[in-house]
Amino acid sequence: MVLDVRIRCCLLLLVTILCQTVTVTTAQTWLRSLIDSTNGTIDIKSFPGEQCLRVCDDTQPRICYFSWTMEHYHAMGPACRACSKGSPQDCFHPACLTADGVERGVMSLNRQIPGPMISVCKDDLIVVDITNAMAGTSATIHWHGLHQRATPHMDGVPFITQCPIQFGNTFRYAYLATEAGTQFYHSHSGHHKVNGHYGALIVREPKRADPNSALYDYDSSSHVIVGSDWMHVDGEMFMPGLPSSGGILPVNLLINGRGTFKENENSSRTNVPLEVFYVQRGKRFRFRFINAASHVCPLQLQIEDHTMEIIASDSFHLQPHKVDTLVTTSGERYDFVVHANGVKDTYWVRLRALGSCEQLQLEQFAVLSYKHDPKEKLAFPQEEPPPYDKPFAGARTANHPNATCGQPAFGDYCITDFQAYDTDESIINGEPKHIFTLGFSNFLVSFHHMFETHAYEHFMNIHDELMLQGAINDLSFAYPPFPLLTQPEEIDESMFCTNGTRPARCADRQLCTCIHRLKIELGDLVELYILDRTGMIDDLNHPFHLHGYQMYVMELGQDRRVPVTYEIARELAKRRFTTRNTSQLPPRKDTVSIPSRGYARVRFRADNPGFWLMHCHFEWHTAVGMALVLQVGNTDQMVKPPSNFPKCNSYTPKVDDLLNGHI
Repeated sequence: MVLDVRIRCCLLLLVTILCQTVTVTTAQTWLRSLIDSTNGTIDIKSFPGEQCLRVCDDTQPRICYFSWTMEHYHAMGPACRACSKGSPQDCFHPACLTADGVERGVMSLNRQIPGPMISVCKDDLIVVDITNAMAGTSATIHWHGLHQRATPHMDGVPFITQCPIQFGNTFRYAYLATEAGTQFYHSHSGHHKVNGHYGALIVREPKRADPNSALYDYDSSSHVIVGSDWMHVDGEMFMPGLPSSGGILPVNLLINGRGTFKENENSSRTNVPLEVFYVQRGKRFRFRFINAASHVCPLQLQIEDHTMEIIASDSFHLQPHKVDTLVTTSGERYDFVVHANGVKDTYWVRLRALGSCEQLQLEQFAVLSYKHDPKEKLAFPQEEPPPYDKPFAGARTANHPNATCGQPAFGDYCITDFQAYDTDESIINGEPKHIFTLGFSNFLVSFHHMFETHAYEHFMNIHDELMLQGAINDLSFAYPPFPLLTQPEEIDESMFCTNGTRPARCADRQLCTCIHRLKIELGDLVELYILDRTGMIDDLNHPFHLHGYQMYVMELGQDRRVPVTYEIARELAKRRFTTRNTSQLPPRKDTVSIPSRGYARVRFRADNPGFWLMHCHFEWHTAVGMALVLQVGNTDQMVKPPSNFPKCNSYTPKVDDLLNGHI
């Protein structure tokens, strides 16, 4: 069968971009030899992605093909048969999606939540055909953590890098696995992620490339933990919201899509399986934790009577550090080593929601087993999990929401207390070309503006008459009607707004809804001060994700004055700079959790041209405008998509053009 023209175009494009680099990479050589030797005569579908799970030492890159179907599906639907009535084998039918045992409609990928795991080696070519079978719904998938240097049009952000995939259509994502580590994928459309569109994307590397490889014996796909929050209704129920609700909050948590639910003390627990992780006594196991939550609540992970030796965050290596408790916010990933030195046969893996969710006492459990009994048995433990008011012992916590970063108390560590193994002196000690202050907020909007001026702007209704729009520098992000990256010929410079260039319609308003863009020249050194101006409670830390880049986290700070300002941040930064260890190697991340009523100072080199979204990773905050688009370079410096890349835009022709030839 002839090589599909789309994948052939993608291969040629990848080779072209890679050949622009000075160093000849393994991926470049492999792609060139593939094209030259096959002359387009291979069947891309004959390379099943499941076979790409392998030891990555001294291995050649592979093509890893996956075929997924997006579907409106259901948890505890008819495929589960008698699962909830005590038939364990029915719970493990491939089409049975149990979640927490409560029936509800969901959005699934191949009838799974999380979706299928991608597990490949660095420099493999990942090809994913996604068919949208969700009637009335369009969608995209973002590959969180991959920088897409050769294929920015595969970043998966609707109306920034591509048109959303329409019902009945198939879109082929094809990109190189260039960033090794723990990544994940999720929908970037609406509230599809909280409805179920997310999954693990693991890119392994040769052990010689991992400075922490001597710390563990096993790195298995069976030790990936995907933590998520869960609702019993569609996320769209809370967009814009319900006045009678007590806020936009989850009702439960899931571990790898599994869990149980107990509505109150007098109700029985749902009879569905928990996730099971197998270990072998005396061995050391690398675990990978992915925070796929959508709400504002941080997730706290603990393993009963075991420590976690953290070795990576957001796929970047860290010098090892042992903790008892790991706290993360949405979009973050952490890798850690567990030494299986327990004396019992089974232990609890405990996931708890903090912050705004503490009042709800949400927690979920999985099983860590030294026994190798069938999962159907271990997933239904006879022992009740510990009650909420019986926390596990342990004083060392990573990323506690109320940590005073830069002044660590004993056992309380921020990400800036971790050290990398290497750095780029030109970035951490260079003179920035741009210093941007990005103050984010949840902006209170009035009844008059939302319902009497016919603005039709996005907003979320928290409860009663409390309505908010998300904003950065008082600009609430609105998406353009076409993807900026792949249809640059449609761009009109007047469509964008910045702090100093607002549209006339916003002249008399503090808050403006518009296409917020920061434009940066290719190669510039950029420093960002990301400031929490929400004035919210002490334990609400907003995670900010920058597509296409890694950020050097120079410092995190907190001040009790509300709201934090650039001047306050600079004052704290100057004070800490005088006492900073000059040998410090700041960690790199693509998702940074901003301290409540505090700030982060981050740096990056703008060397990846394109249009890249930067946004709060809380799903509702992104939906109501807490985002902006970063334009790096001019459009003629950006990677061009394949010639047949799909296009879209608004359709409002003049009447004579519309009717020409028809009357």
